[in-house]
Amino acid sequence: MLVLDVAARVWPFFLLVAAGVALSRLRLLDARMTQGLSAYVYWVGFPALLIHSLSRLGRPGPELWSGLAAYAAVGLAVMASLVAGGRALGWSRPERAGAAMAAGVGNSAFLAVPVTAAVLGAETARLVAGAIAADFVVLAAAGVGLLGWAAGRSVWRAMAQAFQNPVVIAALLGLLLALLNLALPQPLDRAIGLAAASGSPVGLVALGAALGLPQTEDEPGPRAGPVVLAALAKLLAFPLLVWLAIGLTPAPAEFRAGATLVAAAPTAVNVFIQTRAYGVWPRGAARIVALTTALAIVSLSLVPILLTARVS
Repeated sequence: MLVLDVAARVWPFFLLVAAGVALSRLRLLDARMTQGLSAYVYWVGFPALLIHSLSRLGRPGPELWSGLAAYAAVGLAVMASLVAGGRALGWSRPERAGAAMAAGVGNSAFLAVPVTAAVLGAETARLVAGAIAADFVVLAAAGVGLLGWAAGRSVWRAMAQAFQNPVVIAALLGLLLALLNLALPQPLDRAIGLAAASGSPVGLVALGAALGLPQTEDEPGPRAGPVVLAALAKLLAFPLLVWLAIGLTPAPAEFRAGATLVAAAPTAVNVFIQTRAYGVWPRGAARIVALTTALAIVSLSLVPILLTARVS
C-alpha cells in the first residue's frame, strides 16, 4: 500500500513532464516558448509558491531550530563535497555547480511534505515544513551563488547576487511573514495562491519540453558521471547524513524522521529552472531532476518503511 500511495503521488509529475516532451516533439513548443515557460516559473510561479507556503509556517521553537540548522548544514556539506570532489574528478565549473545544487535542493514543497503527511502524520508534516525554508533560503541561495560563480562571476559577487534572485527573495519574504506572524491582505493572498498553484505544473511541462527539444551540434549532452553522482548524493547521502546529524540535536524524534524523508526527496524542478536562467548546465540538471524523480518511487517508499521500523 505504501509503494502504491507514493507512486500515485509521483506519477502526476511524470505525466506533466511527458506532456512537455510530447509538445516539443510535435513542434507545438519550440526553444523560445520553452524559455518563456521557464521565465514564468522563475519570476512568478515559484516565488508565489514560496511566499504562500512559508508565510503559514509559524515560529519554530529552539529545539526545532537546532534540527533545522542541522538539516541545512548537512545540505551545505553535501553540496560542498560535490564541488570539491568534482574538481578532483576533472569536472567543469558548470558541472560542479549544477550537480551541487541538484544534490542539495529537493522537491520538498510539492512532493516530500505531502508524502510526509500521508505516511508519518499531519503533525510531523507541520514540524518539517520549515525544511522548505532551509531548502529555498539557505541551500537554494548557495546553489544560485555557485551558478553565478560557474557563469564567470566572482564568488563574492555571485553570493551577493544570489540574494537578488526572485526565488531566494520570495523564500526570505515568506519566512519573515511567518516569524512576525503577519498575514497578507486577503485579495493579495488569494492572487498569490492562484499563481502558486501554477508554479509546479508549468515548471514540469517546461522541463519535459527542454528534455524533448533536439540537441544542437554545438551543445554536447551532459556526461553521465556528474548526473549519477549528484543523484546518489541527493537520494542516499543527504537523507542518511540528516538522520545522523539531527540525532545529535534536541530536535523531536518526529522531526528527525520527517526531515530524513524530506531529504530523500528528488531534486526540485526549480533547480532546472535556475540552471536554465543562468545558462549553466541546464540539460544536466534536467536529467538529474528526471532521474531522481523516477527513483523517488523507490526512495520515498523505502525510507518511510525504515523510519517506521526504527520508531516502533
